[in-house]
Amino acid sequence: MIDLQDIIKTKRELLSRETYSRNPINYSAGMAEDQKDRYIQYLAEQNQDLRLTGDAMKLVLEDFMAQMKELKDQMSSMQSKHVDLENRLSEEHKLRKSAERKIKSLQEKLDYANQERFGDRRQKIHSKAKTSDSDRRKEKDDYDGTDDTLRTDSVGHVPSQELKEPSGKDRDLSNRPDGYKTMGVAGEATEHPSDLTKVPGRLIERRMVRVFSFRTFLTEECFETVHYAEPGKKPKWGYFPSEGHPDVVTSFEGTRATPEFLQAIAYEVYVKNVTFGLLHQWLTDMGMTISKNTLRNWLKKGKTYLDELVCVLKSIALEKDSIVNCDETWCKVRKYDHYKKCYIWVLVNKARKTAIFFYENGSRGRDVLTDFLGDAELKSIMSDGYNAYVFIGNELKSARFKDTVHQVCMSHAKNKFVKASNQGSEPTAERFSKILKEFFMRERKYDDAGLTSQERLRERQSLETKELLIELRSLLDSEQSKDSEFRSRYYREALNYLNRFWKEIFAYLDDGELPIDNNLAERTIRKLTTQRNNSLHYGSDAGAEMAATYYSVIGTVKLHGSSIWNFIGTFFKNIFNGCRDYVNMVPDKITLAASQC
Repeated sequence: MIDLQDIIKTKRELLSRETYSRNPINYSAGMAEDQKDRYIQYLAEQNQDLRLTGDAMKLVLEDFMAQMKELKDQMSSMQSKHVDLENRLSEEHKLRKSAERKIKSLQEKLDYANQERFGDRRQKIHSKAKTSDSDRRKEKDDYDGTDDTLRTDSVGHVPSQELKEPSGKDRDLSNRPDGYKTMGVAGEATEHPSDLTKVPGRLIERRMVRVFSFRTFLTEECFETVHYAEPGKKPKWGYFPSEGHPDVVTSFEGTRATPEFLQAIAYEVYVKNVTFGLLHQWLTDMGMTISKNTLRNWLKKGKTYLDELVCVLKSIALEKDSIVNCDETWCKVRKYDHYKKCYIWVLVNKARKTAIFFYENGSRGRDVLTDFLGDAELKSIMSDGYNAYVFIGNELKSARFKDTVHQVCMSHAKNKFVKASNQGSEPTAERFSKILKEFFMRERKYDDAGLTSQERLRERQSLETKELLIELRSLLDSEQSKDSEFRSRYYREALNYLNRFWKEIFAYLDDGELPIDNNLAERTIRKLTTQRNNSLHYGSDAGAEMAATYYSVIGTVKLHGSSIWNFIGTFFKNIFNGCRDYVNMVPDKITLAASQC
């Protein structure tokens, strides 16, 4: 209203300036007095009317300005509400996008769970006959009991008149082996000849019929010891064997078991994955009275000697310029009154055929592996790309391991893209998996050709390999530049994994001796995961450490392709006979050590 009054005042000044130069007009000139009185009265009434009209207009103007102010307040309130609504709409939009991404991720997990319910897709048997694109499982799920929903497109029924005659093409016998393994047992067979004098007729032919028998039994042996005293010496106990009896007490040091018995229980627990409870039940059923704790203590006695052997194996595995693979797996360990998820590590040297398991209080930190390596001058170490290995990689970049190449398994990257293609329904992921598969195909060709490390390096540095690498990098950069808002979670993880560990994955191309994947460590540690599923947990840290010791020996023997049963038995017998030459009791030298002892 104040602004309007200012405008009116300004207009009045302008109007007054226009009439300022004019001479005033005398409207009462020549009028009589009574006319002047009436004229004055008329002007007074007109002035009163104009004043009343002006006051009324002023009141109307004030009401109008009040309404305008109220409208302005309402407009400002509406604008603030509009801003709030826009903010809420933006938040709702973000929440909706997040919910859609979560729904897609959950749907992918559900599809993956449904597929893995009865085994992985790769475990299915593929029929040689071509079937239609229809999925038999989908046909079964869609069938609701009515004829309209009954479909048998995937059955592939062919009328009898359309059956083709079998072709006369000869079978491919190129892969037939030169010979076949026959049943037999190492060593001399026990022969049971027939009494020919009891044959009731003429003898036509003689032959041996082979039969295999397995005898497992427990016996208790008692050795009579004598308490005696020699002249001038303190009394002592001794065993003096009679003719036809053992020369010494056949008891493994610190136990009441023979080396053969210790061999048997070690094989049952750590090779056949039999729990202590089942082992105890087995021995009880055969008539032996013993506690489960005693069995554990006997295995601990064997562990004390195996630890010395593992120290020798560790020095072999960590020789200078060695190429090693490492991995870890979880296990449940009892800690006082609760169970804790802990980890056991494995380090494998393929060239020296050595596997070492180690357990550092169940930790998964970066110090576990680096402390185990110590001052070892390794050429390379292979792992997967888990976050723990990121710290290991950073640690290996320090001055302590500056010359060690840190590799990341390519197989993990390929599997992520396969999963993104199958469960995430990402068509481009299949292109990644095909390119990565080509790298593995090339390595398989090199293995079949028996190439040396120099020849393998030359092939890895060839133009074809570089073109394949450039194609993969271009595809990765192209996919990462695209909008990833509705990208599958599996596909996003695969792209990030490949981009993050690009240098470590393809580090093998710079050296002909480096491996392409970490499958060696994965296969070695698989035995431990199987045992974990059977025994469920370890009773203490000592139990996990004992398992690591036994699995180190077992894994090393398996890499050499030797018999685990024979090695454990020979080792315990050598220890019983007093042999402590652990350097010559490694799997490839234990035969020589046995002859020397």
